[in-house]
Amino acid sequence: MATLVELETTDIWSHEPCWYLGEFNRQAPDSQSVRRIQVITVIRNDKKVKLTRDLGNSLLFGGEFQLICGVPDGKGGGEALYTVEEALEMARQMNISPPSKPEVAPKDWNQIFWDNVEEKEKWKRGASTFGPEYVKQRNA
Repeated sequence: MATLVELETTDIWSHEPCWYLGEFNRQAPDSQSVRRIQVITVIRNDKKVKLTRDLGNSLLFGGEFQLICGVPDGKGGGEALYTVEEALEMARQMNISPPSKPEVAPKDWNQIFWDNVEEKEKWKRGASTFGPEYVKQRNA
């Protein structure tokens, strides 16, 4: 099916099998703004063909993402699971309502330090350690 070389194209059709779709924020050529770039890879005549297009200012979109739309079979081939139209619809949904990020509680580094018995004992003696392997103790 697909080789390692991806050909560039300027047009794709909605019925073509989609292998990959990604949206990234990249610096504009004039270095004045950040642009949203969409990369779509389709399978055409058993070759990967890539389309890269500029969607506009990155402030108008959600976070960057990648949609893997094809499954390799381990023999150099594979199967595309979605058409370009379906992949573009998924990308549109990702931009409208991005997935929620899990909330992470901040760590209490002071408590982690004092829970470590070795660090507590060295602090009481006034000793210091440097690095994971090289240990240098002062005031001991």
